[in-house]
Amino acid sequence: MSPKGTRKKKFVKDYLEPILIAVLIALFIRAFVVQAFKIPSGSMEPTLLVGDYLLVSKFIYGIRIPYADRKVFQFKKPQRGDVIVFIFPLDPSKDFIKRVIGTEGEKVEIIHNKIYINDRLIDDS
Repeated sequence: MSPKGTRKKKFVKDYLEPILIAVLIALFIRAFVVQAFKIPSGSMEPTLLVGDYLLVSKFIYGIRIPYADRKVFQFKKPQRGDVIVFIFPLDPSKDFIKRVIGTEGEKVEIIHNKIYINDRLIDDS
């Protein structure tokens, strides 16, 4: 029979180590690569329905470095029509899922429930 300490080391190596590695990989993937989101409201209908799930690529627009206002590995910028997920500024516990209608440098206005981009009416029907 093997000593008790050897069995404990074998248990840790055979069971706990692979589980710990799998959890770390899963957390890394969720934090930096891909995350699932559920559509919470009807604001994206008819293309995305309440309760639908999205898998979101988290690195395509760049990886934000925590506690710093920097992005690295930015592959592209958001384009009109892209579906994006962002943290609601007034309640950081909520994620918003919306479609991009204006891009960097454009003036977006809503006047009488009509969308204007750079003073031009956008047909959103």
